[in-house]
Amino acid sequence: MEFPSDLHDYLEEGNQLNYDASKAEAGKVGICNLSGIKSGVIWVSPEDDEIDAYYEIPAISITNYCEGYDPEFILLWLPNEKVYGSWDCDHWILTTFPKVCWTDIVANPLPFLNAQWYPESEFGVVFNPASKYELKSGRPF
Repeated sequence: MEFPSDLHDYLEEGNQLNYDASKAEAGKVGICNLSGIKSGVIWVSPEDDEIDAYYEIPAISITNYCEGYDPEFILLWLPNEKVYGSWDCDHWILTTFPKVCWTDIVANPLPFLNAQWYPESEFGVVFNPASKYELKSGRPF
């Protein structure tokens, strides 16, 4: 798997984010070490919620622990887009962080950890996959 060098080094060293967990919607969130990184896919709903379809997007989860939510993809790397993001697994919404490097996330983790609850923020942009990914009929499971 290919990552930006600042993320690679951070994961290799086994670091964790430093933030006030009481101000994070998810509470305490753990970061994977390099050997624990998993690639996978996330699903994004089309803009028309009434269509029974989805987009499947390759993603790499950076998170491995969370007190109250599924930890996968709370923070993620999109290898095709080469951006960080956060995936809301309940609503199938992907928020990306254009022009943000891992060092930015480490310096101020809260807005990124809270992005799936507040997708349109100073750093976050809701990702529209329609121009790059195929709309698949049905549900993935």
